[in-house]
Amino acid sequence: MGTYKKEPRCIWHHFRVTEKEEIQIRRDMANADYLSMSKYFRHRILQQKITVEKVIVTDRTIRNQINNLSAQIERIGVNFNQAVRALHSSLNVKRKNGEPLINGRAAAYFLNQLAMLSEEIIQKQNEIISFVSEITHDNSSSHLTPHPRK
Repeated sequence: MGTYKKEPRCIWHHFRVTEKEEIQIRRDMANADYLSMSKYFRHRILQQKITVEKVIVTDRTIRNQINNLSAQIERIGVNFNQAVRALHSSLNVKRKNGEPLINGRAAAYFLNQLAMLSEEIIQKQNEIISFVSEITHDNSSSHLTPHPRK
């Protein structure tokens, strides 16, 4: 970065800010003892390092994530099946006095539990779909994916 005498600055950059941003800029300039807005912006833009983080996703990473989500779905499914089995077996059981072991309130509770497990399964399936579509979208724009030459 040269000084004005050695290297004249003749290129203009214009941008817009909100009133709140303008107040913040003026406050930061005053706190840093900058009188020139141009000098302040040059310093802020050119002196701060900008880091770019690139995440490399491998097939193993994708498989591990999908396997993890699939295992969660399987565990939820096992709970779901246990709840259904318990509900079905209990519906036909009678107490000594002839009343059903499970009344309407208990059946509603079990059905509510099944509905919650169903929601969890759907949520996990959506996570898998989202993850796979995100990865395939990212990889389609990645330099790691081979593209046929035209």
